[in-house]
Order: sequence, then structure tokens, then C-alpha cells
Amino acid sequence: MTVKKLVAAIALITFAPFSLAAIVASDNFDYATGEVAGQNGGSGWAGAWSANTGVTQLVTPGTSLGGSNALQVTGNNNNAAYRQLSSAFTGDNLFVDFYIQLDAGALSANDFLGLWLDTGSTGDHTSRPNIGIKADGSGTNDVFVRTNGTSGAFAANSNIGTTNDITYHIVGLLSRTAPGNYTSFSMWLDPMFADLSTPDAIMLGNTGLSQISYVGFRSVNLDSGDVLLIDGLQLSTTWSEALRISTSTTNDVPEPGTAALIGLGLLGLGLSKRRKA
Repeated sequence: MTVKKLVAAIALITFAPFSLAAIVASDNFDYATGEVAGQNGGSGWAGAWSANTGVTQLVTPGTSLGGSNALQVTGNNNNAAYRQLSSAFTGDNLFVDFYIQLDAGALSANDFLGLWLDTGSTGDHTSRPNIGIKADGSGTNDVFVRTNGTSGAFAANSNIGTTNDITYHIVGLLSRTAPGNYTSFSMWLDPMFADLSTPDAIMLGNTGLSQISYVGFRSVNLDSGDVLLIDGLQLSTTWSEALRISTSTTNDVPEPGTAALIGLGLLGLGLSKRRKA
């Protein structure tokens, strides 16, 4: 990349106009405790949750993730829980964010709980965008993002697999620079508003998807006693929405238009830390 192109990308991100906030879909899992399968709250969904009842439950956490109840995952399934959007998302930039907590146990090498995005609900979704936890065993790089395959880009010093009852906020941005398939997936761990142009990890590659219809969670290699909690799932089109910041609190800090976020694919190339599954 030339210096001129890099400067242009930075300028585009910094000085782009405001964009209108929009939440595509959300669910806080504030249902009665029990099965998540069949629950139909939140907004932006075509129907209720489908789930593997052997590995998922709705529980009241000992340490809140922000809401009253949360989704608990205690076993392994490619489709631990999933849900269809009310209409397929076809925009160029989609933020997805959620809160996650290791409630019990300790994560060992390759323990996995990822959120996947897809056009269907079947299969293992490894060839589709994923974001979440993929423990490395040494405990230093546990939070990952990927556009496809079994490798990924990891947030440095994301050691979240050894301490219980700490809540983390994972934010992802799936994007493309031209009509066709999405080609970039950026990730932030516990971001602040000013962190938009500096993702903790970014992976480039063809996702095989030009639209998103389903959102779900896949768990692999979790051991007996490992308990993970998820809350505050949301899909949106702006950074402010992803960080749960009201428009009134950002009036003095212009938010980039969604087209400007394309520059992240240029700025983030040096942030990828790839590791085979």
C-alpha cells in the first residue's frame, strides 16, 4: 500500500459524514429460565430461537452480564442456538456485538464458542464468518475473528479463558468494498468510541456470502465443567449502536458513514495474528 493511499483511507474514516443509526436485530435473553428453544423475544427476527436443548439453557447469572438473564452454553454443537433474521441483510457494513463471560471452568487449547453468520442454518458454518472465543491453551490470545476456514485473526493479550465471572464485550464488523461477497471481518474487544479505526484484529478473505439471513452459535471442544454465558446480542449498522451509545452523547464526535468503514481493511492488515485451528 502506498503512503498516499493510506493517508486517503485515514482521511476518509476521520472526516466522513454522519450516518443514520439502525438496529437490524437484537435479543437480551431476558426470558424465564429454562430452554431458549422456542423463545421469541427481541426485535428483527423472523421467528423463535432454535437450539440444542442438551447444551443450552437460559439462566440467571451469579454475576450479571448487563441483563437479568443470559444464554448458557455447556456443551458442544455446531448449531447450539440459532435464529433467522426477519429479512436478509444486504448492506455493505454489518456490526455484530454481544457480551460473553466464562462462568465456570477454564478454557484449554482450541476450546471454541463462536457466533456465525450465514444464509442457512445447516452445516458446521466453518466456511462462513465467525467471531468469539477460540482458546490457544497458553491463555494469551483467546478472542478471534475469521471470514472463513479454520484459522483466524486473534486479539493480542486476549486472555479471557482462565478467570471466571468477568464480562467482555466483543464487537465485529463484516464489510465489503464492492458489490458481491463480504471480504473483511474486523473485531474489537471491549472497545471505546475512539477505537473505530484501530480494530484488535482483522481478517480478509471471501466469505462466500453476499447477504446474511441467519445468526447462530457454535461450540466445540468444551470440557465438562466449562460454562459460558452470552447476553446482549445485537446486529446493527453503526459504531454507536454497537457500543450502545445514544446519539445525544456523540453529537460532538462525528461518526463515520458506513461507506467510510471500508478503510479498515487497509488499516488493519498489520493487526492480523493468524493461527491454524
